[in-house]
Amino acid sequence: MKRLKRQMKMTAAVTALMVSLSLASCNQDTTWTYRTEDGAYEVTSGMYVGMSISAYNSGYSQTDVDTSQPLYDQQIGSVDALTWVQQEVDNLAKKYLAVETKFEEYGLSFTEEEQSYIDSYIEYYWNYLGSSYEDEGCGQESYTKLMTNSFKESQLFYHIYGEGGEREVTEEELRDLFNQQYAHVNIFDVDCSDDEGNPLEGHELEIVEERVANLIERLDNGEDFETVKADYEAEVEAEQAAEEESASSDTSSDETSSEETSASESSASSEESAASEESSAVSEDTSSSASSETSEVSEDASSAESSSASEETASSETSAESSSSDTSSDTETDTDTSVYINTDTTSYPEELVTLLMDASAGEYGSWNDEDGTIYVWVRLENDDTGFETYRDTILQNEKWEEYTQLEQDWINGMTFVQNDAAIRKHNPKNLE
Repeated sequence: MKRLKRQMKMTAAVTALMVSLSLASCNQDTTWTYRTEDGAYEVTSGMYVGMSISAYNSGYSQTDVDTSQPLYDQQIGSVDALTWVQQEVDNLAKKYLAVETKFEEYGLSFTEEEQSYIDSYIEYYWNYLGSSYEDEGCGQESYTKLMTNSFKESQLFYHIYGEGGEREVTEEELRDLFNQQYAHVNIFDVDCSDDEGNPLEGHELEIVEERVANLIERLDNGEDFETVKADYEAEVEAEQAAEEESASSDTSSDETSSEETSASESSASSEESAASEESSAVSEDTSSSASSETSEVSEDASSAESSSASEETASSETSAESSSSDTSSDTETDTDTSVYINTDTTSYPEELVTLLMDASAGEYGSWNDEDGTIYVWVRLENDDTGFETYRDTILQNEKWEEYTQLEQDWINGMTFVQNDAAIRKHNPKNLE
């Protein structure tokens, strides 16, 4: 009897617990999905949707995914795409909370200028993407928190690896990496292709090569590279302008000749018609006079046309000579058209990039890619301006992977509260 009573009490307790859990499930708050253990930070449901969108887009960027097919019908690596996205969102949510926590722990903040930039940046992208996020359930406030967290992540990185950081990469180390990875160069190309874009051959190619040799000779004689480059580009521009003007003159002359010939023929036809309607009393002398006048008109028109074409040709030649004279210069230019390249540069042929990376400061020369272009180049000293320009990029390339592992260590050392009801409600599968 006592055992039965104990069993009845246990059954009643379990029943009460089940009812309690059921009621709690029905009334559970689904406005948040993840929280830190102390409740200081949370990922709202709207933010979770925003993270789902990011993870979904990231899924489509994976190498083994066909972007023409629904994502969730595919595999990413060894798992189905939906599982991959869900796992990615879980990691993004926990990383968000870890970054928020560490940002406060390190006592970091944004300056007024930085905050103004962040606000403008977020507003710009919200105006562009906002409607698509809102349609899925991520409002502007949630989007702003997610984007601001990205800036916090960046500041954490530079606080840790930048000057004075606990894992500082010294300026000397960064400069060494800069000099290894970047080359300061100046380049211009000399076209050696025909009107159809095919590489020149034979004598035509030799003419261009001789021109390039003259440019190199100027560099041999100590002329400034910028001056040689500017003079060459001005010469090419003048030549193109002269060719266009000449072509325009030829077209104009052809049109004028056609119009005058038509007018002359029309005039002759009219006079013949008039002559045929004249009475037979008109003398042969009168007819001869009319014929002579017609001939004179035709000769005058021909003379005027020839004179006009001659004047236009002379004008064109004078203009080209004047342009060429105006663009030539023996003085150095203050313009700096130099650039920095690295091994990932794709704006120049790979073989040329390798040549430039291996060259020493002060070296110069020409390189024919045998595809219709000859490059004239010079390798320059890497300078402080270039270093400051690429300093942050070099640091990120060198340490970002290590930093992401550090973030994972933070995540592994934290305890998170997960709202399963909210996660089920806002499951990433709803994006398809």
